[in-house]
Amino acid sequence: MRCSRILPLVIISILFISLAAGCSSSQPTVESDNSKVQVFVSILPQAYFAEKVGGEHVQVSVLIPPGADPHTYEPTPQQMKDLARADLYLKVGTIEFEDLWMNRITDVNQEMPVVDTSQSIALIDNDPHIWLSPALVKKQADSIYQALSEIDAAHQPDYQRNLQAFQNELDELNQDIKEELADIKHKELLVFHPAWRYFCEDYGLQEIAIEKDGKEPTAQEMAQIINNAKQKGIRAVIVSPQHSTHEAEAIARDLGGEVITVDPLARDYTSNLRQAAHELAGVLSRD
Repeated sequence: MRCSRILPLVIISILFISLAAGCSSSQPTVESDNSKVQVFVSILPQAYFAEKVGGEHVQVSVLIPPGADPHTYEPTPQQMKDLARADLYLKVGTIEFEDLWMNRITDVNQEMPVVDTSQSIALIDNDPHIWLSPALVKKQADSIYQALSEIDAAHQPDYQRNLQAFQNELDELNQDIKEELADIKHKELLVFHPAWRYFCEDYGLQEIAIEKDGKEPTAQEMAQIINNAKQKGIRAVIVSPQHSTHEAEAIARDLGGEVITVDPLARDYTSNLRQAAHELAGVLSRD
């Protein structure tokens, strides 16, 4: 009796396994990540740049996730493990995260090339936020192209075509921002975290920072900032999602202005800068 009960179960199991194997063999083969150049970057905008230049030949991983602060973020153990398989690391250049972690990153993969995408750019007071200038991103993109062409020469023609298309996109973005800001009445704006200097340099604006060296102002410094802003008729206070908006909102109320939240670390780079320019133009055009 016992054998007669077990035999049907065995037959059913064999049939089920055979059916599952037949179904799986009809599925398309998924391309292995190992067939692509494994690129690691520090921040999300860099991933956008690397994907634009690398196209279908690269797999890009970002260490600092959305919403995290590059000044304080620490890579997870899994991220450090994943870095061991990287073919290339693209640095921003001088952000605090890279200064603190790059030695440990290279220790887990000593043969991984590390390319500083700011190498051909003259920094202003060692300010790392070069990616907020479309003109400087063109130089970063060229550094990315050179790096990818060196480690994956077989696809150099594709990288070159992608580079040209991306540079055209950046030229169009630059022109759109200039037109958006052409008729503004005010040139100065308060920023809580000083990330927009290169953007302001490009488009004739002046960034006045509330935070200095990563520290919030004292009560006396805050009073002076508000007084100077009132005298200059400043209405816009720029904040980022990575930082508290409490102080910025208090300042905006005192100025009779408004807070504009713009993410300097958004992945969708061109759409983000267009939106930032549009919102700035709305505030800076008012009497």
